[in-house]
Amino acid sequence: MCFSSMGDNCQPTLQSYNLPLSSPSLAHISCRRAVLDDVNEIAEVLTLCFNQFNEFTFWIYPLMKMGVAQDLRQRLQEEESDYFCLVAVNKQEGHEEIVGTVELSFRRSFPWLKPNRYAYVANLAVKRKYRRRGIATFLLSKCEEIARINNYKHIFLHVLASNQEAQKLYLGNGYTIHRIEKDLFSLFIPSKRRLLLTKPL
Repeated sequence: MCFSSMGDNCQPTLQSYNLPLSSPSLAHISCRRAVLDDVNEIAEVLTLCFNQFNEFTFWIYPLMKMGVAQDLRQRLQEEESDYFCLVAVNKQEGHEEIVGTVELSFRRSFPWLKPNRYAYVANLAVKRKYRRRGIATFLLSKCEEIARINNYKHIFLHVLASNQEAQKLYLGNGYTIHRIEKDLFSLFIPSKRRLLLTKPL
C-alpha cells in the first residue's frame, strides 16, 4: 500500500464551509478550525459522547471533562501544522453552538507501514440531539479534504469492534477494515478490541 507524505511546500489550510445538506434545520451549520476559547465546549461534547453517566456516576463528569479539556488545550496551544481540531457549529441569531468535533493529525507511521507518515482521524463526536443529520459525515469529509490537499493518499481511524453504530457510519462513508488489532487487554475484554479502518483519497 502506498502512502504519500505532506509536500514540503504545502501548508495545511481550512476555510469555513456551509454544510451541504438540504434540511432547513441544518441551514446554519458550518465548519471551522477550533480555537482555545472553544476548549470547554468541545470537552463537554467529547465527555458526554464517549462516556455514559447515571444519577450515581454523574458526579465524576466534571473531573473527566476537566481532564479532556486540559489535554485538548495542550494540543491546541502547540499549534502544530500537522494537527487540526475541527468543530461543526450551529449559528443562529448571533449565537454559536458547537454541535460536533473531530481531530485530524498527520502522524509518524505504524512500524509496518512505509513511507512513514499517514493521515489519522480521532475523537469524532456529535451532540446527541444533532445526530443522524449528516454532521458526522460532514466532519469526516472535511478531514478527508484536508488530507487530500496535503497529498495523502489514504486516511485511517480506529473504532471499537463493539461499536456497531460507528462502524456503520464509517463503512457507509467508504472506509474498510484494514486490520483487527489485538492486545493483552482486548484478549480479556473483547469489547475493547479495535478495528483499524482506512479509506483511499
